[in-house]
Amino acid sequence: MGGNTVRSCAGLIVAAACISLCAGCAVPAAVAAAAPARSLQARSLRALSLQGGGSVDEAWLTGAHPGDRIILLRNGAAVTSTANPGRADALGSLIVRDLAPGPGYAWRDGTTGQRTRTFAVLAPGANPAVDSALYTDQPLHPGLNYIRMRDGIELAATVREPYGRVCSAASPCPTVIEYSGYDVAGPTDPIPPLIASALGAPCSSCGNPLLLPDSATDVGAVLARVSGFATVSLQMRGTGCSGGAFDLFGYPSDYDAYDAIEIVAHQSWVARHKVGLVGISFSGLSQFPAAGTDPPGLAAITPMSPTDDLFSTGYPGGIYNNGFAAEWLSSRIDDAKPAATYAGGAIAPLATSPVPHVGQAWTYAEIDAELSTGNGVSTCLENQALHGESEQLASLVGAKMVAPQTGPGRSPALFDRRSMAVWATHVRVPVFLSLALQDEQTGPQSAALLDALPKTTPVFANMVNGGHIDSLDPQTITRWLEFLDLYVADKVPTQPNALAALVLDKFAATAASVSAEAPLPAMRFTNAGDLAQARAEFARETPRVRVLFDSGAGPAGPGTMDATYSANFASWPPRGQVRTLYLGPKGSLGEKRVSAQGSATLTLDPGARPATSLPSSGNPWAAQPAWDWTPVPAADGLAFETAPFSSATTIVGPATLDLWVKAKAPVVDLQATITEARPRQGQEEYVTSGFLRSSNQAETKASTSLFTAPTYLASQARSLSSSRYELVRIPIDPIAHTFRPGTALRVVVSAPGGDRPVWTFATLDRGQQATVGLGGTAASALVVDVVPGVRATTALPACGSLRGEPCRPLVAASNQLGGPG
Repeated sequence: MGGNTVRSCAGLIVAAACISLCAGCAVPAAVAAAAPARSLQARSLRALSLQGGGSVDEAWLTGAHPGDRIILLRNGAAVTSTANPGRADALGSLIVRDLAPGPGYAWRDGTTGQRTRTFAVLAPGANPAVDSALYTDQPLHPGLNYIRMRDGIELAATVREPYGRVCSAASPCPTVIEYSGYDVAGPTDPIPPLIASALGAPCSSCGNPLLLPDSATDVGAVLARVSGFATVSLQMRGTGCSGGAFDLFGYPSDYDAYDAIEIVAHQSWVARHKVGLVGISFSGLSQFPAAGTDPPGLAAITPMSPTDDLFSTGYPGGIYNNGFAAEWLSSRIDDAKPAATYAGGAIAPLATSPVPHVGQAWTYAEIDAELSTGNGVSTCLENQALHGESEQLASLVGAKMVAPQTGPGRSPALFDRRSMAVWATHVRVPVFLSLALQDEQTGPQSAALLDALPKTTPVFANMVNGGHIDSLDPQTITRWLEFLDLYVADKVPTQPNALAALVLDKFAATAASVSAEAPLPAMRFTNAGDLAQARAEFARETPRVRVLFDSGAGPAGPGTMDATYSANFASWPPRGQVRTLYLGPKGSLGEKRVSAQGSATLTLDPGARPATSLPSSGNPWAAQPAWDWTPVPAADGLAFETAPFSSATTIVGPATLDLWVKAKAPVVDLQATITEARPRQGQEEYVTSGFLRSSNQAETKASTSLFTAPTYLASQARSLSSSRYELVRIPIDPIAHTFRPGTALRVVVSAPGGDRPVWTFATLDRGQQATVGLGGTAASALVVDVVPGVRATTALPACGSLRGEPCRPLVAASNQLGGPG
């Protein structure tokens, strides 16, 4: 979801035909000096007037006086709602949500007696006609625009032409949209400052640096544009200069995407009147709801590093992620706060000295610029009116979700409408999906999207070991550009020009502070006779799932972005040999089921090791991060290990650890860590993890022996017994790893924590004990998918050289030291 302080941007040296990327992308001094001072005074402000309207499943009001008593009516009678009657907020606004769609709504100010016009609350999927004036009569120009949505709310949208090209009706441009709640619509072009920074030269045409977009949106603002695409940077409602109230992937935002796609597709300068969607993280997630609404003007989507469900990132295994997920959501709440106050009967800008820590920083500069135009009006300022009505996002990730014992679990009414996997079932346009198998932010569980996407939808997925940024590695980015050419530009792929090749090759590596990586592969299918032939060849030679192995083991050096071999699969999980490996005595792990009943006991102490695998100052994207992935103390974990493999064995796909557990505590939290053990070297290398709160034993119908999908419903929570074993199935994140001869597969069971760079857990574990059954009627086992035919082309990489896979000493657990089990 972004949020890394390393600016993922490309500094370009065109004349020298080389590239320099900057960790902070500092603005050159000459550019910074040219930035205009921020104004502290509003010149003139429009007086408020009571206005109201209907959004999808909700109604909005602006123009009241703060504190006024507000009543929502339908057909003249007050609507029954816990939020009705309500009070106008500090900016004189109010939103009531979860309303029945239909006409006849109106607002009445119970303090002043004013009443709005009647309006309708809109229904999901009730879209305006394709030829509606909403879509055909909103011309867009280069730079910042404000576009009206179906409910009257205006979104900020910045049109950025391909670098070095002008788009027109006579010369239309292939076009993509990047849709984000980060600062995506800041209107300053990021490319000239990057060139100036790389050259160390002043830049007279760099624009206001305070209005630069967030570097997390450089996929659209930089990469797509140097590759020949126009980009529309679309600001999510309730953030930045967009109107409305922020509601993380609520229905209004989802159908904003539909409207924006149709508005952009109807522009005379857009080639084919079709657009694609691009972006990583936040703007990768947003593509699934957008495509799921099925806008006619959408050609294809290209999500990178998404998640499959907000719950799976916020509550891995049903355990609150009070690290990255909580911090990310807190930042989104701050971003959505209004950059305005109420003064003199009108909405006024906040003073900007000192700079306030509310809202997005670029908003203040844009308000000032708009007020400076002479008419004293700022659309950006007026659009702050509803920002104070943002959805209470603590209900998605917040303290109340970690109630003692089980918590309220996953509420389908809350999460399903915001689920990427649920929306994915409705996606019909071609999909290019890229994800990293040790993603430290959104997590690697997004592979579940592959099963959610319809089998009839053209899908081309790429997986690679590494962190959040690795979904943009050079071996993937070439395929991304091929896909955009074929399915958005509607043309035979062409090799990128010198500038584009440099940017595409170095983009992710420099953002990650990696000095070298694999060279940018050449584009395929450039010699195809026509588009139909090129598409046919692409579809034939590009699998539904491509897995890149051992990124970091290439000739450029340890940790560089360079996978050394790959494998293609027609389905997910791949068709392999599902093997059950039984946990046995003395820490054994093998296919032979133990007939005798045994057990092993561990202490679940989350304080026994550091909460994360990387210090807070570390960079998980670096070639060689300063990992602090420590062994689990012997008494605080159980370890089970196969005999060393005699031949290379590749495991690809999800996995499940079936644990038979009993404990005095009714609920415990568990972590299963999959590693590659290297007995000869006394080392083990991280592969992946899985997590589960033991109360989540009920499963959905989608579960198999290989893949378990807990319901996470509070109503189905089950307690453990102190006297009998209960089956607890821990879902393991996808494995894509070749175990070479002499290495072994190891699984370590412990309290949650210590495996991920930025995920931490609000665990219930406090040093209590749990007992795991071994053999007999309580035969705990690990289920994996072994795929044949994958050939590792290089020798065993040095431990810790692979991206996202730290190394630690191989330390025996208590059950391997001659104790019970």
